Amino acid sequence: MNDVPNALQAASHSVVILTRNEEHNIAECLRELSFSDDVVVVDSFSTDRTLEIATSFPNVRVYQREFDTEYKQRNFALHGVEYKHDWVYICDADERVPTDLARELIETIRTAPADTAAYRLRYKNMYLGRWIKHASSYPVWIIRLVRPRRVTYEVRETNVHPIVEGAVGELKSHFVHYSFNAGLARWFTKHNYYSTREAMEGVRIRQKRRPSLRSFWNRDPMVRRRAMKNWSYFLIGRGFFRFVHLYVVKLGFLDGAAGFHYCMMIAMYEYWIELKMSELESNWQAATNRTTTRLLAEPAT
Repeated sequence: MNDVPNALQAASHSVVILTRNEEHNIAECLRELSFSDDVVVVDSFSTDRTLEIATSFPNVRVYQREFDTEYKQRNFALHGVEYKHDWVYICDADERVPTDLARELIETIRTAPADTAAYRLRYKNMYLGRWIKHASSYPVWIIRLVRPRRVTYEVRETNVHPIVEGAVGELKSHFVHYSFNAGLARWFTKHNYYSTREAMEGVRIRQKRRPSLRSFWNRDPMVRRRAMKNWSYFLIGRGFFRFVHLYVVKLGFLDGAAGFHYCMMIAMYEYWIELKMSELESNWQAATNRTTTRLLAEPAT
């Protein structure tokens, strides 16, 4: 539980967590959010003990919405919920908010300029009991503290980014990400789903022209990351290049055995995406050919 003084708790903010069958994570996550008096869980109709555990915390409220797409679910979490505070920290169930971050969140909100609509921060990705610093491409910047009325998530199949109306600041502290807490089987299941959604997004991107190279030198790290992601959809051998990038270029080998296994799993995930993009494009081309053949065969009227 975060040890944040009562004087700081008076300046608290709201928190939102999206869940679906997170009984392995939700209790520990909520314990570290005790510094907020308004924690909202937006649940996709979990079938395990997620809601039972969540509602046992006095500072937690629960909303339920059937999951359809990530951007709709996240936009509902921002705009379909009445929050007690103007600022909302966005958290996932497998993430933890250490005391230093809790203090910085509260102090930042107290002094935030009027034109600032959001703050981004970095995270530490954990696997096999250690921080995967190099293999996880640290630092990755993610917007997590927002004024909901000035932030909307983009329309995208997966890995959606927020569109911010106003200035974006940066926090010094990190949150901690335990993406393997529920076991490898859960991780593989989730990434099988994510790879399908990302393949759909990749096909959509490949139907357009390649993104501008100028985005690679943008001052915003999130813009640079999105440009690299969109360019990667045009690569052949995504999995191989991702492994080389993480394990060699980013020095993932310094993370030991955990780093090697992590790089292999991410490479496999990229390979799934490439295979699924090829399948989707083949199916689309076959359907187009069948339609063309049928139209040519129809007698003129």
